[in-house]
Amino acid sequence: MLPPPTLSFTIPSIQDDTVLQCRVYHPSCLAPTSVSQIIDWKKKAAIVAHPYAPLGGCYDDPVVDAIAATILKQGWVVATFNFRGAGSSQGRTSWQSKPEQNDYISILGFIVYYLHLLSPPEAPPKFTLSDPGRHDLTPVPSQALPPPTTLQLEQDNEQDTRPRLLLAGYSYGALITCSLPAILSSIIAPFQDPPPRSAHAEIRLRAERLAGQQNEIMQQNLVSLFQYNEHRRGRSLQANDVLHSPKVRGGVRMGGDEDPRRASHESYRPGNSFAIETPELVKKSVDRVRSITRHKKFSPKRHASQGSFSSYKNKKRESSSTIDKKHSDEEEEAKKKQMIQPIPGITLKVGYLLVSPLQGWVNTLATMWSATLAGRDTISENEMKLAIDPTLALFGDGDVFVSVKRLHAWAEKLASAGKGGGSQFRYRKVANAGHFWHDHEAVKVLQDEIKFFVSTL
Repeated sequence: MLPPPTLSFTIPSIQDDTVLQCRVYHPSCLAPTSVSQIIDWKKKAAIVAHPYAPLGGCYDDPVVDAIAATILKQGWVVATFNFRGAGSSQGRTSWQSKPEQNDYISILGFIVYYLHLLSPPEAPPKFTLSDPGRHDLTPVPSQALPPPTTLQLEQDNEQDTRPRLLLAGYSYGALITCSLPAILSSIIAPFQDPPPRSAHAEIRLRAERLAGQQNEIMQQNLVSLFQYNEHRRGRSLQANDVLHSPKVRGGVRMGGDEDPRRASHESYRPGNSFAIETPELVKKSVDRVRSITRHKKFSPKRHASQGSFSSYKNKKRESSSTIDKKHSDEEEEAKKKQMIQPIPGITLKVGYLLVSPLQGWVNTLATMWSATLAGRDTISENEMKLAIDPTLALFGDGDVFVSVKRLHAWAEKLASAGKGGGSQFRYRKVANAGHFWHDHEAVKVLQDEIKFFVSTL
């Protein structure tokens, strides 16, 4: 199942600053323990949302664990999080689901920039396929992705070099995933140029901080691996040989505002949190200078004329003006450094994974405050994205929350959407599977389907 998370942290929800618990897991290819595990990593990340919090749903749910672990083993970075009211996340579960949608968008914004800034180091040039230390570089079984079903899929994936983002959810988490806005660029836009000290800005800063931290850790780990390989070259590893990697403090970081002046009721800011204090230090320094100048007695010599005294006062005024100008320039420069600059060219190939979706609840929640209800045969704009982007829906034939007949009709409707049968939606009804996936054989089918699906993205 899932290993310990690479990162455990909190972010504020863009809905109302509610503090959300989050975890990020790195695949083994980003933390190799031997040179034979070093492979090129393609940027790909997934988010897995959990079931309904009032019924005990959280990111520790066993089905969430099985989904996330399967994706992680295929070389993906995986993020899980607790919706408001789940686990130790603050707030309460809403009735309309809109706050939960913004909770999901909050972690989505984080992972988009984290994925963009995460840059594993490349192996040194001298470390080539002919290197004796790399005689067997076939990926470990968990990292060997199965090939696409057709040659066309394989060619498409080779030509499309965009990072991959998989938005997944189980049960209530699948409902929220279905309800997300259809256009990803509209979701990312508020994070590109966020107002200072806003939740969007805080999420951006945290993503940049933690990605930079992990880049340093991966670099040091790679250096350690090659130093060890050089040292042990010429003889095979023995059973009692232990690979030592440098321990970098701060690999797991909890909460804290990246901008200490952000007015929010978020979690505490630990002593080692990132803070820009230059303007405050400058201000204190200037205030000290002014205080000394104001209280220092000036006693002109007896032969000093009135003109020379006036000249001194003018020089004093000019000096004070110079200090004020310098202070203003430094403060302006510090403000510019604090501004979050847009990152152009962020494009992603998106896919969706829905496990035991609560079909029938989506339209109800989306139109709860609307005068008209959507028809059962109508595909909403947000659901249409499931036919446009690659989507896999998995549900059991014994689901107790949603009629299997309704689930099947909904899946068929999306699978046949679009002109000429060009829908990207596919589904699998798993035998002997209920809403909670207690059957071991059904879970194996679930994992095999997910494994194959992510290999085609």
